[in-house]
Amino acid sequence: MPNLGPTELLILGLLLILFFGAIVTGLVLLVRRAARPATFLPHPANTSSSRGGADLASRVHDLKVSGRAEQAVLLVRGETGMTEPDARRFVDAIG
Repeated sequence: MPNLGPTELLILGLLLILFFGAIVTGLVLLVRRAARPATFLPHPANTSSSRGGADLASRVHDLKVSGRAEQAVLLVRGETGMTEPDARRFVDAIG
């Protein structure tokens, strides 16, 4: 087996760095994805009627009727973790 020269060793070292860098990057992305809250599920602490006996839909309805639809969207986002477009659709669906 022939000896490896400095150029071959440099190339081999760079390939190893790229390989392990890709593995570390993949692991970091997986951990970040796992730590991100699900945006389609309500927060467990807010599933019961914890505020004066009114559920989320009732509170959204009350805000919407009083002309505070933007505040209703913020309430839905804060309680459920929904994205803004999803929260707007939810508020619009409440009669």
